Amino acid sequence: GLKFFEQKIRPVLTQHCYSCHSKDAQTNKKLKAELFLDTAKGMLAGGETGPTLIKGQSAKSLIMKALKYDGLDMPPTGKLPANVIADFAKWIDMGAPDPRQGELVAKPKREINLAEGKQWWSFQPLKEIAPPTGAASNSIDRFIQQASAGKKLQLSKPATKEQLLRRAYYDLIGLPPTPEQIDAFAKDTSAGAFEKVVDELLASPRYGEKWARHWLDVARYAESGGYEFDGFRPSAYHYRDWVIRALNEDMPYNQFVKLQLAGDKLHPDDFQAASAAGFLVAGPYPGQITAKTVERIRYDQIDDMLMTVGGSMLGLTLGCVRCHEHKYDPLLHKDYYALAASLAKTVHGTRVLDPDPVATKTKLEKHQQDREPLVIALRKFANDELPKRFDAWQKAELPKQPEATRWQILEPVAVDAERSYLKWLPGGIVAHDGTINPGTVKQRGRGAKKATPANDEYQITFQTHQKNLSSFRFDCFTDKALPQRGPGVNADGGFQLTELKITAKPLDAKSKEPVQELKLKAVFAAFEDKDQPLANAVDGKPATAWVVKTTAKKDNAAIFELEKPLAGFAGGTELQITLQFRELGIGRLRIAMCTEPNPTTWAGDFVPQNVYEIRGILAANNNKVPEPLRENLARWFAPFDEGTNKFVQAVRSHDIAMPRPPLTEVYTTIDGGQDVFYLRRGEVDNKGEKATPGYLQVLTRGELPKGAEQKDPRIALADWMTDLEQGAGPLLARVMANRLWQNHFGNGIVSTSNDFGFQGERPSHPELLEWLAKELTKNGWKLKPLHKQIMLSATYQQSHESHAENSKIDPENRNLWHYQPRRLDAELIRDALLAVGGNLDTKNMYGPSATNDNSQQRSIYLRVKRSELIPLMSTFDAPEPTQSIGERISTTVPTQALVMLNSPLVRQQAEKLAKRIAPSPETPMKEAILAAYRIAFARVPSDNEQDEMQKFMESQRKIMGGVSPANNDKAFIEFCHTLLCLNEFVYID
Repeated sequence: GLKFFEQKIRPVLTQHCYSCHSKDAQTNKKLKAELFLDTAKGMLAGGETGPTLIKGQSAKSLIMKALKYDGLDMPPTGKLPANVIADFAKWIDMGAPDPRQGELVAKPKREINLAEGKQWWSFQPLKEIAPPTGAASNSIDRFIQQASAGKKLQLSKPATKEQLLRRAYYDLIGLPPTPEQIDAFAKDTSAGAFEKVVDELLASPRYGEKWARHWLDVARYAESGGYEFDGFRPSAYHYRDWVIRALNEDMPYNQFVKLQLAGDKLHPDDFQAASAAGFLVAGPYPGQITAKTVERIRYDQIDDMLMTVGGSMLGLTLGCVRCHEHKYDPLLHKDYYALAASLAKTVHGTRVLDPDPVATKTKLEKHQQDREPLVIALRKFANDELPKRFDAWQKAELPKQPEATRWQILEPVAVDAERSYLKWLPGGIVAHDGTINPGTVKQRGRGAKKATPANDEYQITFQTHQKNLSSFRFDCFTDKALPQRGPGVNADGGFQLTELKITAKPLDAKSKEPVQELKLKAVFAAFEDKDQPLANAVDGKPATAWVVKTTAKKDNAAIFELEKPLAGFAGGTELQITLQFRELGIGRLRIAMCTEPNPTTWAGDFVPQNVYEIRGILAANNNKVPEPLRENLARWFAPFDEGTNKFVQAVRSHDIAMPRPPLTEVYTTIDGGQDVFYLRRGEVDNKGEKATPGYLQVLTRGELPKGAEQKDPRIALADWMTDLEQGAGPLLARVMANRLWQNHFGNGIVSTSNDFGFQGERPSHPELLEWLAKELTKNGWKLKPLHKQIMLSATYQQSHESHAENSKIDPENRNLWHYQPRRLDAELIRDALLAVGGNLDTKNMYGPSATNDNSQQRSIYLRVKRSELIPLMSTFDAPEPTQSIGERISTTVPTQALVMLNSPLVRQQAEKLAKRIAPSPETPMKEAILAAYRIAFARVPSDNEQDEMQKFMESQRKIMGGVSPANNDKAFIEFCHTLLCLNEFVYID
C-alpha cells in the first residue's frame, strides 16, 4: 500500500496540490480553504469543506468529488486523467496508507465578539443629541460652525438668489427654473421667500420623479434580467412608479421599507403593495438555467436580495458573510443564513391585480343601483302588459311551435369562475373573455372578494320548468381568439376537466325540498384518450381528468346521462353546473339538455329551450301563468314578442355590461423556493443544517416582541428592520439621513453611504448625523421635513466661492466651508436639455417605460435594459444596475464634451431653444441672448458675455457666407448650442 502511495499518489499531490494546500503555501500566503494535503493528518482532517477522505470509502470521500469535477473542481487548472482518478479511488479503498509525518497546523480563527461589536458607533441605539449653542437659528448650522471653528475655517458668503433658486430646483425636482419662476423669486423680498420655494418644490410631482432616481440606484432597478439572455420584464415599471408615488406622498420611511420587504405579505390583495415588493426581485437573474445550475442560481438570487437589503437599508456588506464570518464587521455566518431563511420562500414572478379596487367597488355598486329601475320596469310590465300579449300569442302561435326535439340549448341566468371572467354570447354560449386572474384575490359582484385558486372552476346556473331531464351535452368550440384556437384556454389550446358536478334545487325559495346532487355517467365524447377518458370527469377523483389536448384547434363535444332522470320541482328547477379544471378551462362552451332517454349520439336538432319552458309552466299550472311566474315567463317569451323583449333585454344587456376590474400585471415577489441550508464556503454542494429565520445579532437588543416567530418571516424581518428599540431601526435611520445629506451636498456625512461598518469611513460630523437620524424618526420617519431643515440652513445656502487658506486646511471640503459645485446626474442633463428646448413632457407620469430614446418624457421613464444602456446616460456615469449603488462616480472625460457637441438630442434642443427666443424686430439680439442665459443658467449674462456672444455669432455668419435671414438663424442656433455645451449648463453651483 505504501509503495502504491509513493508511486501513484504522492507525485500527483506534489505536482498539483501542494502549491495551494501545504505548509509552504501557508508561509507564502497562498494557502486555500485552510486545507493541508502535505501530511497524513492534514489529509484526514480536511479544510473548510470538511474531511478530505474517509478511509476505505472512496465513494463518500470529498477528494473524489473534487477530482471528478462533481461540484468541486480540483485541480483548477484542469481535470486529471481518468486513470489517475481511478488510482486515488483504489488508494482510498485500500485504507489510504500514508507514510508522511507532521502535526496538524493550527488554523487561527477569528472570533467575533458581539458585545464589543455593538459598541461600534453605527450599531448603537439612537442618542438624543442637543445641538450646540450659538447665534444661528438653524441647528444644522450650529453643528457645522462648531466643527469649523476649531479648525479656523472661514465659511463662505451666501449664494446669490439666482444661484440658490437654481440649486433648489435641481436638488428637489431635477429641473431648471423658468424665467417666470426666477422673476417671482427675485420680486419676493420677504424673509420667508426661499422657504416658500422649498415648500412648493417639495409639493411638486416632479419631486418624486427626481428623488426616486436616487433610490432606484440603491435598489439596482432595471426592466430586464441581465446576463446573456437579458429577458425583458414588461411589468417591472410598477415598482418605479410606486417609488415615485411613495416619495411624492411623503410616505414614512419605515413604512417605505416595510412595504418593499413584505408588502405582498402585509397586504396580499393590494396592487401597490405588490409593486413595492418588486424591490426584492429587481436584481439580475439568468434567463437560461439548467438542472445543474438551478440550485446555485437560487442561492445567488437570495444573496443578491441580501446584498441589496444590506447596502441600501443598513449600509452593510452582507454579501461578505455568505462564505464565512465577516472579516471586519461583527456579522456572523449563521446570521447571514438566518436572514436568507427569511427570504427562502420568495421568488420572482408576476401577478395580476386590480390597481384600484376602491374604484372598482364603487363602479360595481353603481351598476347594481342602476339595475334596480330596470328590474322594476320589467316587473311592472310583466304584471300589467304581459298577460294579454301572452294570451294572444298562446292562442295563435304556440300551437305552431315544434312539439319535440332532442337537444334544448340552455340559456344561463348566472355565470362565474375562479380565475377567469366569463361572458354570455348569443345562442347560449358561455365565453371566456380573455381575462385571466392569477392574482391573490378576485373581485366579485358588489365588490366582494374571494381567494383565487391555482385551478379554474366555472359555475353556470340555469333554470327550467321541464320534467324528466335525462342528459346533458357540452359543446366546446374553437375560436381564433383562444390560444392555438382552443377549445381550451391553456397555452396548448386544450383543457383538463377534473370534475363535473350538477346540483338541482327548487326555484321556489319557500320550498323545503333539499338540494339534489345529480349522479352522472359518461356516455359519449368526440375525443377521449384511452388513458384519460371522459369518465374521469365524473369519477369523483380530482387527480384524474378528461383531457382534451391532441384535438386542440377542433370543436369537441361530450354527452353525460343522469343515472336517474330528474323529475323536477314544483314551481321550477334551478340547475347549477360546476366544472373544475386543472389550470384553465374551456374558451367557448354551450350546454344543452335532453328529456329523451339514452341519447347515444349527438345527432338531433338544436333549439332554444324557450318554447319548452313555456309549455312546462303552462302544464304545471293548468294552462295559466300565476302572477309569481310572470317575470320568469317574460324571459322565455321575449324572443316571440318585441315589446317583452325590450324590457328583458334591458336587464340582460345591463347584466352583461357589469364592470370588470382593470386587472394589471405586476412583476413582483411570489411564493416559491425551498428551505435554505447553511453552506460551507457558500457552496451549494456543501450543505450544513437547515437555517431558520432570524436577524443580525449585532443589531438586536433584548428580546424581540412576543409573537415575532409566528409571523410570516418577511413580515417579521420588516418589523425588525424598522424597530427602533430592539431591532435595526437606529442604523436604518442613520443610513437614510446620510443619503439625504449626500444628495444635497454631493458627499455624505459618512462618505461610504453603503458601508457603515468597520471598513467604511467614519462620519465627518458624528453628532450632526445622530441628530439628523433622530429628527427623521421624530418627524414620523417623513423625509420632506428633513429636506426642508437642510435647505433652510446657511450651510446649504453658501456660495461656491473657494478660499485659499480654507483649501489648505480642508481641501476636500469635508467641513462644508463652501458649497461644493457638482455635475448633474445623467438623467438630469437629458431632462434639462428637453426643458430648455421647451418640449419636456411632464404631464405623462407613470405607465410603461418609453422604449425610444427620443421620448420627451423625463428620463426616469425611459426603459432600463441591462444589456442596452442608453449611450448618453452611460457617458455621464449612469451606473450599470447590477448591484446596489450608493453613490455615483463623476468622471470628466473627453467623450462627454464630444457628446454635447455631436449628439442629435443636444442639437435638436438647441434648435428648439433658438426658435423659442429668436431675435426679431420686437426682440433685439441683446434681449434674445439675455433670454437664453436665463433659460439655460437662471441668470443674466455679464456685459462681457454679451459682447463675446455677439462676436461669436458675427464670426459664424462670416463662415456661412455673410449676413442673411437664414444665416442669422443658423448663427443663433450655434450660439444656443454653445451655451448648452458649457460646463455651467451641467453643473449646480
